[in-house]
Amino acid sequence: MNRLIPLLLTFTLLTLAACTAPPRVKPTTAVTPPVQPEPIKPVKPSRPPVLSELVGRYSLFAGSDINFELKEQGGKLLVFAMGRSSELKQISPTRFQLAGGREVNFQYSAEGKYDRFVTMSDGRNQRFIRDDSLARSRKGVTNQAVYTWQMINALKAGDYTHSRFISPSRGLVDYSVYLPSDWRRDSKKTYPLIIYLHGQTGWEHSFSEAVPAAQLNQWMARGLIPPTVIVALRSGRIGANGRTEEQWSSPRNEKLITSESSNELRAFIRQQFRAGMSAKTTSIHGHSRGSRGAIHYALKFPDSFASAVANAFVSDYALPETMQIATQNQQRLRTNGIPLRMSIGDRDEFVLNMGRKATPVMHQHLNRLGIPHQYQLFSGIDHSFAKLWNVRLKNGMPNGLSELQFHAGAWAK
Repeated sequence: MNRLIPLLLTFTLLTLAACTAPPRVKPTTAVTPPVQPEPIKPVKPSRPPVLSELVGRYSLFAGSDINFELKEQGGKLLVFAMGRSSELKQISPTRFQLAGGREVNFQYSAEGKYDRFVTMSDGRNQRFIRDDSLARSRKGVTNQAVYTWQMINALKAGDYTHSRFISPSRGLVDYSVYLPSDWRRDSKKTYPLIIYLHGQTGWEHSFSEAVPAAQLNQWMARGLIPPTVIVALRSGRIGANGRTEEQWSSPRNEKLITSESSNELRAFIRQQFRAGMSAKTTSIHGHSRGSRGAIHYALKFPDSFASAVANAFVSDYALPETMQIATQNQQRLRTNGIPLRMSIGDRDEFVLNMGRKATPVMHQHLNRLGIPHQYQLFSGIDHSFAKLWNVRLKNGMPNGLSELQFHAGAWAK
């Protein structure tokens, strides 16, 4: 049995790598309306599965190249990977256990076939599906329909859901969406929208990692903020190796985030989540490099948003361009600009260790131009988004709640 441990460790590491590796971004040239199947009520199998029904080649559902094969031999279920095998110890007709203790739980498809299973890794559920079933489900539908079908069946009100969107302007975009507790798919109620932009080395989970869904649920239940949909995007990857993070202000991202095209992000969010139905109920919120993006959109595309919040803007390299946009649009921004709020901590390590000064310089520049905005310097707070979100204001309110109320005030106008 000890000889199986290296195999299991290798298998686990490969699986984790498949889940965390950034996706390849392939620009889409041809745009066709996605076919989006409605949720299907699963058919419950009439009996538990026998081992022969569980065999086959399985792959991680989220587009991974990691796959392996399950075979039945001598009344046992074996997993074959990298030319080696390991037994899956049966606990119940649908529950098995790897030698290292990791549990595998088989589930059935909408047609009542046991062709998929879920296992836990690094605190997250991973879903595997048999290759023949995956190919059959994808036949005749677009990749976007597959991602949408997966998302529809995973949605949970009052929580976060991860999925993918295929943008005509930028290709594959990973995102995380928070839906308020009263959200229902069969309802016609609409919601305001916040688009969140992460900082450098961040990802679509950066917001959910810092802001528990329970916190948002509580604030909304108490009536402190209106029920709101929050969509956090992953920035693109560019360059020869595909590893350089794309700026949120790039032309591709500008189109992704502002376009009113029927196939772009805003239309997708409106169709699937009934949120941000107009620019007057759509806000932008960013941290670090994402805060540069939030300011960029507030100054360059004020007609596309209701409000903007920028936490810890330290991208000094972007100051000349950002200041120029403000100068060019100053008349329009003075009269028809959107509410803009900037904040930073006085212990921000980029300021202390690298001399970054983007936030106060931009604050001063906007003052000189007479462009309305808010500015907040927090004592004892570093660059962390979680700390900026939870720091208490003088009235005792968490800053994150205050920022959400700032957005809500703009939606009410």
